[in-house]
Amino acid sequence: MRNIMSASLVAAAILVTGPALAVDGELDPGFVSEATFPGYGLYHSPYNMQQHLDYVGGVVPTYDQKTWVIGRLDAPGGARISVVRVERDGYPDTGFADQGFRTFVRPCDGNIRVADVIPDGAGGAYFTVSGCPDFKVYRIDANGELDPELAGTGILTIAFDQGGSNEDRPMHLAVTPDGGIVVAGSVATNALTQLGIAYYTIEGLPFPGFGTDGKLTLPFEWSVAALDGVNGAHALADGRIVVAGYMAGTGQDALSIKQFVVRLLPDGTGDPSFGNVAAGISKVDVRIPLGLSQSPRSLASWMDADGAVIQVGEMKSNVAASDKDVFLLRWRPDGQQDTNIGPQGVRQYPLDFAGPVPAVQNHNLDSATAITRQSDGKYVIATDSRSGDGYIGVGALRINPNFSVDNSFGNGGKIRHLIELSNNGQHALNAESVIMAGGRILVAALAHTGTNKRKQVLVGLQSDQLFADDLEWPNN
Repeated sequence: MRNIMSASLVAAAILVTGPALAVDGELDPGFVSEATFPGYGLYHSPYNMQQHLDYVGGVVPTYDQKTWVIGRLDAPGGARISVVRVERDGYPDTGFADQGFRTFVRPCDGNIRVADVIPDGAGGAYFTVSGCPDFKVYRIDANGELDPELAGTGILTIAFDQGGSNEDRPMHLAVTPDGGIVVAGSVATNALTQLGIAYYTIEGLPFPGFGTDGKLTLPFEWSVAALDGVNGAHALADGRIVVAGYMAGTGQDALSIKQFVVRLLPDGTGDPSFGNVAAGISKVDVRIPLGLSQSPRSLASWMDADGAVIQVGEMKSNVAASDKDVFLLRWRPDGQQDTNIGPQGVRQYPLDFAGPVPAVQNHNLDSATAITRQSDGKYVIATDSRSGDGYIGVGALRINPNFSVDNSFGNGGKIRHLIELSNNGQHALNAESVIMAGGRILVAALAHTGTNKRKQVLVGLQSDQLFADDLEWPNN
């Protein structure tokens, strides 16, 4: 069953008399790094490369109302990790490093990417780098320097070495209330890929009693060729660890995907108060129960303070004028699907920015890539939203705590922004992460600027949470 949003989703914006009122979700004209593009912070690589496939891994706020933008830049001799400190108004902090930029040598010769970025609770940040054989975790302090408190160098290497290719890939991070570091991703073995979770202390030592030397792997019933879908790591206030994602099985129907959430006690055993298939494990393929032609795919997750988990991503539309819609699945704190919000715990949100009669079906393709929560309990979901050939914009959807669409946001709950920077006509702006900071919604994104060219971007959207969000930090 398709849960259609209110008809006002596609209605025109509300008209008011007198001066125009700012609408949440509109570009913030006070956030700008180039005068011709208000609302956008554009961060140009300091390296003069003919081709530059730069990436953004994430963004987190500092304590002094600035933000860290951390990712990867192509550079002579190979890619480098990039750290940009951004002022509240969107401009690089020229007092930091080289006009706001600092780079670090990549940790290996692989095709590295910054997979996740989270605040460290002291004004700095943790981030994890994929593309090397082992998990890599970095910590920078409030000055953007590698923090030697972590492993003596600021860089922690975690090797699982379970066999096969021994190519392990970290995907998400969390910090526990005691300052511990949780890293979740895929781990190669002789026969299949498993979910790998590592739990280390702030000093970079294996957390006592967790798994074997701070590491554990969790096999599933399918032989998983590539567990690519770890899309969230979280920690409850009492130290329990939560990891969410999706998986597809070798030899299974290629259209079948299971969403999963794992909740562990601090010693790595499954939490007996959570799960629908085993202690600490919940899994579901909603394709058949919902009568879908293919399974949804979750790409990001959020955990509320009570332990409820929300997964968002994309699901096939069942109308001819649309390809994919925003998918949302909510797990209750006990690991059961929350059927109060919809059948199988699922909501489907069609954004359809190409309109009711698109040139082709996939011009109405919407995929949720990140989620955060405002201090008033509303959720903000960032999307990649198509509206034509080569036109992919950053979209945003805001929903109320009861999962209805917040019609006060954008145009009936949704909004989309695209900056046309490409020199080949293939304009795209892909959302990577979203946070509330400085009274704004900030979306970290990649702008396509031409063939084999990408630029790091922050999109600043107006929000009504001016005061509360100055005090908020992103959820882990």
